[in-house]
Amino acid sequence: MTAPLPPPGPAAADAVPPAAGAGLPRPAAEPSPEGGAAPPAAAGPPHRSGRRRARVRAFARRIPDARLRMIAAVLACTAVVGTAVYVPYHYWLAQRAELFEMIWSDVALGAAWPVVGAFVVRVRPRNPVGWLLLIPAALSPYLIMGLYAAQSELVADDPLPLADFAGWIGAWGFGQYFVVIPLLLLYFPDGHLPSPRWRFATYYILTAAGVAIVAAMFRDGSLDVSPAVDNPWGIPGAGWLRYVLLAGSFAALIPGTVIGVAALVVRSRRVVGVQRTQLQWLVLAGLVLMVCFAVPIGATGRVTDVFFAIGLLAPPAGIAVAMLRHRMFDVVVVLNRTIVSVVMTVLLVGLYAALVLGVGRIAPTSTMRVAAVAVVALLAAYGRGVVQKLVDRWLFGHRHDPYAVVARVGRHVAPASEPVEALQRLVDALRRALRLPYVAFRSTGGKDGADALEVVSGSPVAGWRTVPAQALGQDLGELHVGLRSGDERWTPEEQAAVEEVAARAATLAYAAGLVADVARSRARIVVAREEERRRLRADLHDGVGPALAGTAHQLDALARRIEAAGQPELAGRARSVRDRLRQTVTDLRSVVHGLRPPILDQLGLAGALRDLLAGYETPHCTVDLGPGLDTLPAAVEVAAYAIAAEAVANAVRHSGAGELTLHARIRTGSLVLEVHDNGCGMPVHPHAGVGLRSMGERAGEVGGRVDILPHSSGGTIVQATLPGGPA
Repeated sequence: MTAPLPPPGPAAADAVPPAAGAGLPRPAAEPSPEGGAAPPAAAGPPHRSGRRRARVRAFARRIPDARLRMIAAVLACTAVVGTAVYVPYHYWLAQRAELFEMIWSDVALGAAWPVVGAFVVRVRPRNPVGWLLLIPAALSPYLIMGLYAAQSELVADDPLPLADFAGWIGAWGFGQYFVVIPLLLLYFPDGHLPSPRWRFATYYILTAAGVAIVAAMFRDGSLDVSPAVDNPWGIPGAGWLRYVLLAGSFAALIPGTVIGVAALVVRSRRVVGVQRTQLQWLVLAGLVLMVCFAVPIGATGRVTDVFFAIGLLAPPAGIAVAMLRHRMFDVVVVLNRTIVSVVMTVLLVGLYAALVLGVGRIAPTSTMRVAAVAVVALLAAYGRGVVQKLVDRWLFGHRHDPYAVVARVGRHVAPASEPVEALQRLVDALRRALRLPYVAFRSTGGKDGADALEVVSGSPVAGWRTVPAQALGQDLGELHVGLRSGDERWTPEEQAAVEEVAARAATLAYAAGLVADVARSRARIVVAREEERRRLRADLHDGVGPALAGTAHQLDALARRIEAAGQPELAGRARSVRDRLRQTVTDLRSVVHGLRPPILDQLGLAGALRDLLAGYETPHCTVDLGPGLDTLPAAVEVAAYAIAAEAVANAVRHSGAGELTLHARIRTGSLVLEVHDNGCGMPVHPHAGVGLRSMGERAGEVGGRVDILPHSSGGTIVQATLPGGPA
């Protein structure tokens, strides 16, 4: 498998991608729509909105990262706990009062989104994407307050404290639906708009959502929790506000989501490689969200709610896949530490509880309890290293054990049958052993670069390192290793493992060069041989053969004259010499025919190929030939004719085909010969007979190859690719 590599050089060796969402403040020069940096604004008094944004950024910069992470964790915990309280609370209250059915889309949005948001903030505390995901953390308080107001109105004997305020919150707390989905799609993944021209979309979404929320605050009517609970602060007779709420919510959600998906598509068209794949995950999530919003139109409330819940789980799922699978926010390191901490905590707590309970039953003394604590402490000191090693192995492969990497790579390379295949296996094994996103090897080739070789594993990433590949005192290529994250630093063990693999790659590249040299030498020898055979055949056929035939005629005339002179014995001897000379001419003609198929000299390659398929009634044969076939080197002509003859013979004898087609074209300096049939096709495990081997050998002699392929409509394609443009 081959793919374009980034240009080599000092800049490429240590290139790293910019950190996603490096912070809320934008750089001094923002990218212009045409590319490059936009010129700085002209001197003058800043716009009012610009001053306001500057104040917000300055305030955000003053908040420490640790405090931001703590706030995010608190919000996520509040969301999870609140959702866990809401579900049984709703079930309990529904047994005692008339309530609407539980809204599972609220549960999905309020529980899943904040958890993913806290994870993003933990790694990139100043990326707005994480904070947008945390906005639904306010859903569980809204839901609980609605139930609290319903309990006060329908169940409690006396009004509960702050019940009116809780009911008012329950009247409009769902308004976050209108902003979080469109804005997340609009600002993913770096927290900035695709360009300043997209600000209108933000203003539009916020304006429509704000109008809807204000209308919900003061509308006159029941809450979403129960038809018997009204908005305590609603304006009497202001039922028209419900239409404003409906129009504002649809105006924010539907067009806003479409605009957000369009922004993702624009971003994905501007980036390449793994960044484009990351964006495509959320594009897919956005499309799932739109489909789930559109499909249940006209369905029952329960079906609509289920579709909404599934759709609302799509965006956090897409972000989680992009984070974990493509390491968008360098989350693997945090995930590593989190897994180790959780595993160690569970093991130690469980072990301590088991020891304390067991010791308490056997020897209930404080000394034994202290001994149990000491045992747990010793196991913690030793066990953390073991757990860390296992988690590292799962997440990063054998990065801390260069010998394991080299051994694993060696075992994977061993079954290869030729150096290029071994190089492909090597880069594949290195990428899997170290859990790398991308590994590629590029050889330097000869002076003209004719022998340059590329093998690639994985998808190119923005950051990579280049390791020189040396063998036998020569620089034979470069090993390009993609980084898991932009600021990744290799350990000495990992560096040693990659350097050792690079040395093996250089050795394989040297062997591949030798194999290529041998193949070219063999092809040149075959070409020279066939050209010499063509010359010899012409000389023998046009020179020696006619001369010998003429001599035989002269001997025949001499024998007749000797016999007329009355010497029959001498005449018989002359005729004997004549007969031997004619046999010699016959033998010479056989030798001439063996040097090169005569039909190639008589009709040329194009005529010879047509003659191969002439005279067949079954199968029906078609010949499609391109120009320039009679200007090929002699060796290519002989190989092409022999391969075509063998392929046609096999198809006629064994395929049972009703149609047979022969194509021959010169494409980019190579002769491509194809024989199609619509017969029974090749068996699943074909046996390589003499015919298949001979075709492969004929093609290999001139540096080409033969492929046996299944035909799309049934049957078989024998495809020969032979080098050599017009001679």
